[in-house]
Amino acid sequence: MALLVAVGASAIVLTSLGSVSTVGVAPADIARPQGGQTLSATGRIAYFKQEQNGDLTLWAANFDGTRARPLATLPQSGPRPFSSRWTADGGAIAFINSGIGVSAIRVDGTRLDTVLPADVRSAGFRITDHRWSPSGRRVAVTAVRSNDNRSEVFIASATAPTFARATDLGDAFVADWLDEEQVLVESSRGLLGTVRSGFPLKRLTERAGASPVVSEGRIFFLTGKIGGPGDGALPYVGETVVWSVGPEGGEGRLEMRLSLGSEMRLDGRWPDGRYLVHLARDRTQWLASTRLVTLASAIPLQRVIVGADRKSAIGLAGARIVRIDVARANLASPPPEAFVVLLDGVIGADAWVPRGS
Repeated sequence: MALLVAVGASAIVLTSLGSVSTVGVAPADIARPQGGQTLSATGRIAYFKQEQNGDLTLWAANFDGTRARPLATLPQSGPRPFSSRWTADGGAIAFINSGIGVSAIRVDGTRLDTVLPADVRSAGFRITDHRWSPSGRRVAVTAVRSNDNRSEVFIASATAPTFARATDLGDAFVADWLDEEQVLVESSRGLLGTVRSGFPLKRLTERAGASPVVSEGRIFFLTGKIGGPGDGALPYVGETVVWSVGPEGGEGRLEMRLSLGSEMRLDGRWPDGRYLVHLARDRTQWLASTRLVTLASAIPLQRVIVGADRKSAIGLAGARIVRIDVARANLASPPPEAFVVLLDGVIGADAWVPRGS
């Protein structure tokens, strides 16, 4: 993978997707934020870059790529990061470490490591996903056992960095945190509920559903034909209808009938009211309403994070980070400047906006 090329002391080159090249800023040029400026409180991106010696350097920047700075370096001899994700408070970038723990590197360079208990590791459980509480002080993970694909949710905190089991269902996946105590859990059997440390699962709704997403103070989820591929992966839903409930649960309300004939996962909402979804065994981000369409970028986007201003978004496309002008991207024939490569040659990128935005 090509290394980023230096282009100036404070600029980041933006390249139209119609003519992509390897662009960026040299580490020496952006390692020193001018005037002691801190990262924006309304949006951030993070990514790894591989150095010539094989080490991986973790970088953080504003949502538009400015004020980029290196936070830490992972040596080539150590484990590779997997499933990079910002903590919910935007204060750290976390990743799965060797399948047995989660490591979080804060923007001040300090690091927190959490691990599964020894008996859980010996039983063959490995972490496949991680979600962080609003404060960024607690983390919930999905762990899957290799010999029978049994999946459970575990919770840890900064003051107790060993995970404790939170479910005993054999078919449980972490979705998100509702608040600092409650974790939203789903299953391939259509069970949606919440758990907290030391308490049993509380059912959120009697309606069978899956793929819950917390947005605008409500929990959106899909109903329909629910099931997973049977390999410990997240459940997908076919013949889909979108419902929502409040944080306290209950009957809920009907949001939109998709019924698009495709098994999908719900990822979020596009500013015009359409839903961001993934289809089964397809890495492309789709927009869903009465029909399915992809965002008209020159390269497929695997994930899209809408900015706090609802006017811009970040698209993650493998080794590229793409900036999206929402208004222009919604046009029938978007111009090239609607999708612009912000960075290329990156690994494990993620974007963050504050909860509720």
